[in-house]
Amino acid sequence: MEQKVECTLFIVEYLCPNCKIGKLTHSGMVLTSNPPQYPHNCSNCNYTETFTKIYPSISYEPKTQ
Repeated sequence: MEQKVECTLFIVEYLCPNCKIGKLTHSGMVLTSNPPQYPHNCSNCNYTETFTKIYPSISYEPKTQ
């Protein structure tokens, strides 16, 4: 049986560890490793980092009653 549960949505962003100002966003490329890896670029400087998930992402938590 389906049940609707009220929840709170969050946008999960990754702050650049290099400049501490910009946010890392997905470059659009996928490295076909196992697991797949996703290169991200800083919106402020030239820093690049690769993750196994895509940022920004969406997270949610059920509201407690």
